[in-house]
Amino acid sequence: MYKYIFLYAAVAFLVLLLFHTEASTLTQYAMAQEQSSNQTQIVVAQTQEEKANLERFDKLDFEAWNNRNWTLFREIHSPDVLVVDFNGNATRGIEQHVQWAMAAISAAPESRVIAHPIKIAAGNWTAVTGTLPGNVTMVTVAHWEDSRIAEEYLFMQNPIVMNQVEPGQQ
Repeated sequence: MYKYIFLYAAVAFLVLLLFHTEASTLTQYAMAQEQSSNQTQIVVAQTQEEKANLERFDKLDFEAWNNRNWTLFREIHSPDVLVVDFNGNATRGIEQHVQWAMAAISAAPESRVIAHPIKIAAGNWTAVTGTLPGNVTMVTVAHWEDSRIAEEYLFMQNPIVMNQVEPGQQ
């Protein structure tokens, strides 16, 4: 029950924070992130485990996703990971998730994560915002088990590009 309360509360908080911000502010922030890595971040983590999960999440996006390092991508996710994407489609297992990720990259080859402006951890749950090129913001809520992502829920400000990823490609 606790995990679902955190999941809903984190998503609600982040969605409200992101989508009620003016588009021009997001554009300026994204441009500033591209120009300087010394931007202020909101990071909430109290325990070493929470901090480590947020560091692993940075590694997932900035090293694995941005560099198309599918070996590292697999290492950070559990073998039977459940992922629910921007459109509500679910994959089960790392190989299905990797296939989905490769299809997403095919649909949007410029896709990369520029910054994680908000990172929140509570127990074995994390909620992280990602800034992508084109003023796109996404939120990922992840449940961690044994230092790997066991469940991942993806939300995107503008999933139009991701709508090009056909469910059959997953």
